[in-house]
Amino acid sequence: MDITTTLSAIPGTVVLIGLLIATTLLVVLVNWRLLILALGAQYILVGLMLTRTVPLELAAVKALVGVMICPVLFITARRVHWGRSDEDDAEPAKPRSRLGWLISPGLPMRLLAGLLTLVLSASLALRNPLPITGNSIISRDLTVAIFSMLVLGLLNAALNENPLKVGIGLLTLLAGFELFYTVIDPTLTIVGLLGLTNLIIALAISYLTTAWAAHPPREAQP
Repeated sequence: MDITTTLSAIPGTVVLIGLLIATTLLVVLVNWRLLILALGAQYILVGLMLTRTVPLELAAVKALVGVMICPVLFITARRVHWGRSDEDDAEPAKPRSRLGWLISPGLPMRLLAGLLTLVLSASLALRNPLPITGNSIISRDLTVAIFSMLVLGLLNAALNENPLKVGIGLLTLLAGFELFYTVIDPTLTIVGLLGLTNLIIALAISYLTTAWAAHPPREAQP
């Protein structure tokens, strides 16, 4: 069984649900290892969504560019020693449980905000699906994915001052736009230009994250 048959055998609803979960986790999580893992999963799932409407080569390029961004952010986060969340760094002497690196004081608020935003965006998309393909079911799934990624990406950028989290929100926002535009204009030129934009944004996030970690805002507080 070749890769094309394997990918086409994955139900579209399963891919959509996985994409929504990955995008919501980018809002909820604070640990940089899990964030980058979820970001990579998001790009792969976006590529799988595109296989339903565009040639496999274009979908693979989109997913590959996204996966290439993850090592850049991983190396940056590791260089600035962000193995723990900001809440962990604020209280280094406090003993932590085995799940302490995952569960932070702000988790309930982020989880509630992420889930409410996901429900609202999905409801709006289901009521007003975009007629971007000839298949109504595929158009519905794409609309839900696009709306959710745009809104959750914007929420992620708005909730944080950490450049890594803000940057991941912007990348999610751009991925949602790419999912829409690639379906409308499935050409290698467009995919290449959008991929180059992603790489430039990733380099900007890397620079700003390094600068922010070197001079964190809390140092200026009395």
